[in-house]
Amino acid sequence: VNGTVGATAYYYISDTALKENIVALENSLEKILQLQGVSFNWRDSKEKSIGLIAQEVERIFPEAVYGETGQKSVDYGKLIAPLIEAIKEQQKEIEKLKAEVELLKAR
Repeated sequence: VNGTVGATAYYYISDTALKENIVALENSLEKILQLQGVSFNWRDSKEKSIGLIAQEVERIFPEAVYGETGQKSVDYGKLIAPLIEAIKEQQKEIEKLKAEVELLKAR
């Protein structure tokens, strides 16, 4: 489809029974920080939009980009897992910093 699609829900198949070679993601925060959200206008419609540039995503998460040059697409759903892992990495850092602050306050 080239255009707008509406739906009340879209479900991604994700059952462990359908997967193999499952490996935890690493360095997700570092990778997410390399992505740059942009605003832009579509050339054809001039409609204003926001998103990512497929070629930039492809360098970091090649499994999230499809198509040939001039027609590349981003599967934004595939960015959810690294975003979740990046948040978890940030939370660990926040907890570490909170503990350091409490230690300094106790002095």
